[in-house]
Amino acid sequence: MSSLEVQSLQRTFDILEVIGNSVTPVSLKYITDETGLPKSTVYRLLNNLEKRDYVRCDSTGNYRLGLQLLMMSQRAEQNFDIKHLARKYLHLLNDLTKETIHLGVLAKNRVLYVDTVESPHALRLVAKLGTTNSIHCTALGKALLIRHDNAKIREMLEAEGMEKRTEHTLCTCEDYLKEMEQVRKCGYALDDCECELDGRCIGAPIYDNAGDVVAAISISGLVSRFSKEHVEKEVAVKLLESTKEISRALGYSGI
Repeated sequence: MSSLEVQSLQRTFDILEVIGNSVTPVSLKYITDETGLPKSTVYRLLNNLEKRDYVRCDSTGNYRLGLQLLMMSQRAEQNFDIKHLARKYLHLLNDLTKETIHLGVLAKNRVLYVDTVESPHALRLVAKLGTTNSIHCTALGKALLIRHDNAKIREMLEAEGMEKRTEHTLCTCEDYLKEMEQVRKCGYALDDCECELDGRCIGAPIYDNAGDVVAAISISGLVSRFSKEHVEKEVAVKLLESTKEISRALGYSGI
């Protein structure tokens, strides 16, 4: 990246901060005075920001933050709230199962890991915070899509692809959609050696007050100590109890 590109980026941030820190829409002159930038530079950068809906110019020629930034800030606040609410349940599930617990959200057709509590076992399954994973081979991915219709799921799978991770990976939309029928019936999802050959995971969704899935929690363990029977008969109940309590705290009344 050139020094010119860095300078443009810094100037853009300066402009956004001037607009964002004002309680009322601000004029081009006000932004120019506050940033100390040439009027032509401010106008050019504002034009680019307006095209992406990061700022909006009203009928009086004054600027305010656009919907793109407002929606991003709401998502960030929501994710922070969910992480805060879920934290104690991640630890509770970790204490009960002695396996790794992940909190994930949907981000651009992928699973984004936003929190984790690692298993105390020396051999364990762990995903690094801030990384993403595929939706087609993870319990978190299936849980996050539990309220999506089949057409939308198919669209997402076709956009991302369905890489064959193991011999058990679901690699066709038809197989995945059939799996999702079972997920909707059970209220939870399984990754049965689909992402990693020696790993098994169970995931369940978290709902907000509108009934939308905003996050999911998964429990991941090695196949050698995390049997499918144990997961379905014992672990699933504990996981669903936790996700239901978090959902209620977010205002969901459908449980």
